[in-house]
Amino acid sequence: MYHAPTDKRCKPQAWNLSDDLGQVEYIFSDKTGTLTQNVMEFRQCSIRGKVYGEIVGDDEPDRAAELRRTMDARISQFFENPYRQGETTTFLDTAVYDDLELDSTQARAVIEFFTVLAVCHTVISSTPDPARPQYIEYKAQSPDEAALVATARDVGFVFLRRDKEYVYCSFMGQDQRFQLLATLEFTSARKRMSVVVRREDGRIMLLSKGADSVIMERIRANQERLRQATLDDLELFANHGLRTLCLGYRILDEAEYRAWKRDYDRAMASLGDRESEVEEACGRIERGLQLIGGTAIEDKLQDGVPATIAQLALAGIKLWVLTGDKTETAINIGYSCNLLNNDMQLVVVKADDHDSTREQLERALREFGDTHADLSYAGGGGGAMAGVAAKSPGSWRR
Repeated sequence: MYHAPTDKRCKPQAWNLSDDLGQVEYIFSDKTGTLTQNVMEFRQCSIRGKVYGEIVGDDEPDRAAELRRTMDARISQFFENPYRQGETTTFLDTAVYDDLELDSTQARAVIEFFTVLAVCHTVISSTPDPARPQYIEYKAQSPDEAALVATARDVGFVFLRRDKEYVYCSFMGQDQRFQLLATLEFTSARKRMSVVVRREDGRIMLLSKGADSVIMERIRANQERLRQATLDDLELFANHGLRTLCLGYRILDEAEYRAWKRDYDRAMASLGDRESEVEEACGRIERGLQLIGGTAIEDKLQDGVPATIAQLALAGIKLWVLTGDKTETAINIGYSCNLLNNDMQLVVVKADDHDSTREQLERALREFGDTHADLSYAGGGGGAMAGVAAKSPGSWRR
């Protein structure tokens, strides 16, 4: 084992390590940050059913440099963006500015889209170099959120800073200030986050982003064509191994906001089942959303992951990988890292509870059979593997 960047080799201190490794049959691994670099790069987006963003490979540096120069030139014709970090941006497409230049429904959708990215977050900004006050860095709870805000900055919708009451931005060269009325934070159960803000013109808006399954069930009626177009685009992104999010917004009237805020503050101060009361209050306001579009972010594999997994498979070691990605994204990454290959029979199990999961697994086992003996034994009497014929110990097929 050798690590070229540091010119270091693995130096085992005891030979019994090899004996221990020889007993390994199963490996259980996380994906993000373990198999992947946990470095998020914004690649594409879908706005009102239109896809933006050129896919440029790592082996195309000249093309990437040319696209960056083209975008810099296009922006300078439209407005000044001194905060843009063009040399590192990964979102490359001048079509955004072609649409922004027009007084059209698509232009307004683009503005709404990047407004959500620039305002709906909990990111903290900093200027590490006093000599370069326009060089802004973002610190976030997750690298996904930092990538979204950084892309909005490079496009021209810049998050500058925040305090307890306001979020300060610069949109296409014009200063903007949003009064922050409430932050409905992301949790693994909610799978979304929202902010309630008051714009300078007095309008109150709810801005939301989250998993497509969660946002889609909260959009208002009569958006079926946009909904389907966005879902098709998100599926396309996922099939390329990209992580996806959906964006939406809603304009609130003053009376509705004040009535909701009383209930929300009461839930936040509850000494009873506070978590469920807060979730109920959030659910009442996060509905009737206007769908804007979706984002696509790439989290690249770490160097050597596909080769390592291939070697583990040759050694007869079975690898399980846990991920929260969409099914299509997970399958694509499974193939790219050699966890899956074209000789395998792919079985997709989609269920919401224990019983339906067990039913689908048993159906797959009946259909494909040829199950490993130790799994059949582990099932025991009445288990999911019960009644499945044991396979011969000499078979390597799994």
